[in-house]
Amino acid sequence: MTRYTYMVKSTWTRILRRFSMFLVLVLPLLHCSPTTYIPPNTSGIQTLSNTIEYEQNAEDIWTKLSHYISQSSYGLDSLDAKNYYAELSFISKRFHKYLDGGTLDEGGFNGYKGDFLELVLPTNDYKSTLTCKIRIQLTQNNLSTTTLRFLVSYETIYAKTKNNVLSEYKFDSQKPILISSENPAINFTIVPSFLLEKQLYESFSKFH
Repeated sequence: MTRYTYMVKSTWTRILRRFSMFLVLVLPLLHCSPTTYIPPNTSGIQTLSNTIEYEQNAEDIWTKLSHYISQSSYGLDSLDAKNYYAELSFISKRFHKYLDGGTLDEGGFNGYKGDFLELVLPTNDYKSTLTCKIRIQLTQNNLSTTTLRFLVSYETIYAKTKNNVLSEYKFDSQKPILISSENPAINFTIVPSFLLEKQLYESFSKFH
């Protein structure tokens, strides 16, 4: 019986020793896996047009723009018929289709892996919101030509309460936002997906 007990203890001792060696070798690999970040594609900033030229006078285009605004689901924040200026906005809680933050892999056993926006602005949390503002300006070039320019600005807020904001980012469709990280070699980027800008451009192009 004594010999059997000794053999069992010896076997368990070897198992524990091997398991300890396994942890010594593997745990550093789990915690020291490199962080990788693939930023979003920002080429759309250079290729996207936010200007439309019309062979019509400003008053005709303003009439069509006013009709578009009245039929749209956007909120009207400002309307200046004299200066041909309008400002629209909307707030969304399911907004990731309008933004792109790239993908993040923190490595390690418990590191985050997935959409960067889901990390800083989780869509399943009602405390994450996006406000989009659309500024539209008409310019009368001469009696028969008009230029329409528009710019979309974005403001994201993630907060526990109204007075306890965890993160807040502001940027527009012409300039992405860069967010510093603990790793000096990595800067996170958030840009529009340009879905909204493309939709607006297509709508305004129909004024011809």
